[in-house]
Amino acid sequence: MVLPKMLHRRFTSSLIVGLLFGFLACASALADNIRPACLEMEESDSGTIRVVWKVPRYQNIPDRFTPTFPEDCRVSSPRNRVVTGSAIIEMWNMACGDEGLAGAQISIDGLEQTMTDALVRVRLADGSVYREVLRPTQTVATVPDSASALDEGQGVVRAGLGLLDRWLYFLLLPAAWFLSLRPRARKQGIVLCTIALVAGGLCGHALGRLPVHQRVLHQDVLSEAEATRVLQGLMLNTYRAFMLDTDEEIYDYLARSVAGEFLNEVYLQNRQAMRMDETEGASTLIDRLDIKSVESMKRLKDGGVAMVASWDVYGSVSHSGHIHYRCNTYRAELTMVPTKSYWKLTSFQLLDEERVI
Repeated sequence: MVLPKMLHRRFTSSLIVGLLFGFLACASALADNIRPACLEMEESDSGTIRVVWKVPRYQNIPDRFTPTFPEDCRVSSPRNRVVTGSAIIEMWNMACGDEGLAGAQISIDGLEQTMTDALVRVRLADGSVYREVLRPTQTVATVPDSASALDEGQGVVRAGLGLLDRWLYFLLLPAAWFLSLRPRARKQGIVLCTIALVAGGLCGHALGRLPVHQRVLHQDVLSEAEATRVLQGLMLNTYRAFMLDTDEEIYDYLARSVAGEFLNEVYLQNRQAMRMDETEGASTLIDRLDIKSVESMKRLKDGGVAMVASWDVYGSVSHSGHIHYRCNTYRAELTMVPTKSYWKLTSFQLLDEERVI
């Protein structure tokens, strides 16, 4: 933890003040300039895998320091090499057969001879993200199987039950009514009444689970996957708003992702924090954000969505002439609502944070 939990509870209305402090506090606490290596892999629907391999300079990295992939992975494009003041970056494409990266083992040769870490980030074709930090004592990472492959068998069952839940229940009540028209219906009245009551109960259950008020108001009903994509965009926009230069630009950009009174609270608290950081000579650059999981999601009567989610934030911090690459994990309870233009955040409570690297 970078900040005490009691301090986080005091800022339950703030969106990223604790998060930015987390990056900056990590930087100010370190006197060295050790940066991790970084391996990023993104798999497309066609099976092509884009690889970015970033190795820090001036850290006694051995000559044989390179990622190793399964035997069926083949390089399919020339390697582009870029040398910057702080790192050597290589980029190329490759293919890993029909299974792709799911279940693949990836290792970093030479990592055991260093004093640095290696951050491995893999985005599979189904959109799921895997992240692992390799260290000199642990140089191999195993990519989990694709989420879509694991759920393929269960997906058919869930789809069938969903269809039954939303539509076929409506057939039970007409069926019970037609049975009551039979000549012997009076003698079988008890049975038919029971059927009718059960059918009515099932219909009420199905109707109760349908967001009728949202359909009437023409509001979007988000699935969990859609809510995850919306949340990722909102969070990333909010982080990057505070990387702009002027107050007007920050506020206008922030208004795209945050609404209501919460907008003013986020702006005022985080702008004050940013000014404090500027006086200390520290600056933060947010590079990427990945939603790790959505633990719970509840649709509200006003069309909003209340969620408990966790995500990874990747970025770099410049402080006292040093540049540190950071990855932090956060967990929070938040609410977002649909507006005329887009979904926006209206509340946020940080529950936990953890520095990954």
